[in-house]
Amino acid sequence: MKLLIIFISTILWAGNYEVKLYETIFTKLFHKKNINVYFQNHKKINSKILKSSSCKDADIVIITHLPNKCKNKPFFVTSYIDYINSNAVGAFYWRKSRPQLRLNKKVIKTYNLYLDKSLQKYAR
Repeated sequence: MKLLIIFISTILWAGNYEVKLYETIFTKLFHKKNINVYFQNHKKINSKILKSSSCKDADIVIITHLPNKCKNKPFFVTSYIDYINSNAVGAFYWRKSRPQLRLNKKVIKTYNLYLDKSLQKYAR
């Protein structure tokens, strides 16, 4: 619940709430401050996340539509359908005008990522 309140607060006060959400989740999953993210088919991003110019240099990939062009990298999707039809680490999407966050325990374990206590209730 605490993390959801943070997400909603971020929506109200931050210009780019999705980026703030990704910053929070990825720094906890990777257990480090600077994360290289490759945004496949994604809009312009201004954040503390280090935007990678290629999949090869990225720690994680954000995908707005499958298929995933970056093989052997953990990836995060932006729709529920893509989440259930793939091996994504997680998904952030909107459902009935509400933000939804899903994390996949099995995939997180596969990539040896860290599942923080604040994220455990979103993991299945």
